[in-house]
Amino acid sequence: MNAVLPAAVVLTAALALGVLLLLRTRLLARRSAATAYFAAAVACAALAGSVVGPGGGAAGRAAGRAAGGPVLESVGLGGTRVPVLVVPNRPGFNLVAVAAPDAAAGTVRDRLAKGGPRPGSALTWIPVELPAGPGRLWVSAGGATAPLGVDTGRRSGAAPAPAGLRGPDGAECASAAAGAVLGGSANAPAGCPSDALTTADAAALRATVSFLAGRGTRAVSLAEDDSPRGRAAAAEVRTAAARAGISVSPPDASTRRPLLVTSGWAGADTAVHDVEAGRTAAEGTYLAPWLLTAPLLSPGAGQLIPLRYAPNGPAAVEYAAALGDRLPGEVPSAAGYEAWRAARGTAGPAPAKLYAAAVLYVPGSGGAGSAGGGHHHAGSATWLPSGMIVPIAPLGTT
Repeated sequence: MNAVLPAAVVLTAALALGVLLLLRTRLLARRSAATAYFAAAVACAALAGSVVGPGGGAAGRAAGRAAGGPVLESVGLGGTRVPVLVVPNRPGFNLVAVAAPDAAAGTVRDRLAKGGPRPGSALTWIPVELPAGPGRLWVSAGGATAPLGVDTGRRSGAAPAPAGLRGPDGAECASAAAGAVLGGSANAPAGCPSDALTTADAAALRATVSFLAGRGTRAVSLAEDDSPRGRAAAAEVRTAAARAGISVSPPDASTRRPLLVTSGWAGADTAVHDVEAGRTAAEGTYLAPWLLTAPLLSPGAGQLIPLRYAPNGPAAVEYAAALGDRLPGEVPSAAGYEAWRAARGTAGPAPAKLYAAAVLYVPGSGGAGSAGGGHHHAGSATWLPSGMIVPIAPLGTT
């Protein structure tokens, strides 16, 4: 990468550190009050469940929710309240996320499916087939098992889970559903973020290519995927690059050039780890806007990302705090934030800027990749634990 840009990143990161620490202090203060309120609410819910009688408890609480909408609640496992997300909570295929590393789930208590991690998320994910109507989802972790009441609805012809939820980026789709719930919506978004390329994201990609052209770049690498969004995004990059006289090639280990990543979370996870390990040569890794999530920013790959909002701005911090209170252990994401803003009616256009991820390395900590990229950082409500996301350059409109 041109030496001027990394120097600017380091200087900007240093200047931003004091502001970041102040924002983090304020966020922790807000979270402390919110967490206390949430703990009290959980205690009240537990007490209410204890007097429901046989057949009540966690299953009985499903009656207080709209049928056929995402579930974001917690179950008591071994004396601990463990958050659980069920998306889309409709008959048929569902993704269940549990904030515990050894979680399993299913509809039959003694036949639970073990979960596992997914790129871009810090939760444990389990595919589960749910029947129509009210029922119980059994969840286990840490040697304990408990039921969660669900009601997938009985509407004839109800829409099945979006196709993207079944694919490699199902966690991103579920993250959007969680964001909608946090924003006050009773329903998941109609589809998944990977279903289509938004106008704003297309413009951000074109602006990124224009930025590189302005720095004298004549060749870039492109990591893409075959999702509808990925195909459209790759086409935008190639068209903008051709117009600027920039050649586009697949990533390789022999030629250092800027790497643009337009895949989903799964493909981006491979791309950034390949750069970190030296399997791909890159003069900076330029991530698409939807790849804003800590596990994709933490590996040492020189990540830069075009955004139309500041991750340390008031609205983004409010979303992160809400996520930390309701789904502690998970990291904020662009998909969740956009769905949260849409549910609250606050989404809108804004000028894009190029941001850089700066992870603070502490000797003996396991390296930059361990910050936000490990499994289950309980209670985290920051966009990039052990680091910061700082603006380095404005991006023009295209």
